[in-house]
Amino acid sequence: MYDEQTVLVLSGTSDSGRAVAETVADAGGTVGFTYNSASDDAEALLNELDGDGHEAWSCDVTDPEETEAVIDEAFDAIGPIDSLVYTVGVIARSSITDTDVDDWQRHLDVNVTGAFNTIKAAAPKFEEQGHGAMVAVSACDGIMRSSDLAAYDASKQALIALVEEAARELGPSGVRANVVSPGFIRDPDALSEDAIDGLLEQQPYKQLTTPQAIANACLFLCSDLASTTTGAVLPVDSGLSLE
Repeated sequence: MYDEQTVLVLSGTSDSGRAVAETVADAGGTVGFTYNSASDDAEALLNELDGDGHEAWSCDVTDPEETEAVIDEAFDAIGPIDSLVYTVGVIARSSITDTDVDDWQRHLDVNVTGAFNTIKAAAPKFEEQGHGAMVAVSACDGIMRSSDLAAYDASKQALIALVEEAARELGPSGVRANVVSPGFIRDPDALSEDAIDGLLEQQPYKQLTTPQAIANACLFLCSDLASTTTGAVLPVDSGLSLE
């Protein structure tokens, strides 16, 4: 499915971004990915990806000029690019009254403005090609409410609104835009068995999301299997958002 696809991942060093990159490369596709400060992780991933022609760029998505320059370079180096996947994000647990302005702004800068900068830079390229698919990874917090995640919830809801607007604006040019909304993610290194059991109790289907499951959903939305799907929010949360 991805053997002739070229996918740009922002950021390839996130867990889900890495899974996207590896899945595309394993299938014979071409991958470009960005990273912020994790240069060692980026170099390691680049060396591990199957096949040739993959590229990586350092990029601070909160800087609009830098983001535009990297997007331009990516399209020149590995283009035409079929799909773009935005996996950049930050999260901190805090209530409204305990959230300081800097933390609030950081969530908006990375989770929303970074996506805006990316979409704004990539949209003309996709429109010129006459095709393209963009997928942003949000969270189930974008479609439901959680306690003590004021800045994170607000930023993820804003991200969904941004992508829906992109779908509306870019659709006539043959460009699709969708959102993947993960739930609790299994991380054996960070979660005890008791913690995992506690998370499972909160969702109908008793299996935690994995980075690979998120990647699979992203790449489905990028593929021709979803050729008429745009402006959609696809939950990958084992039914958590149904609660």
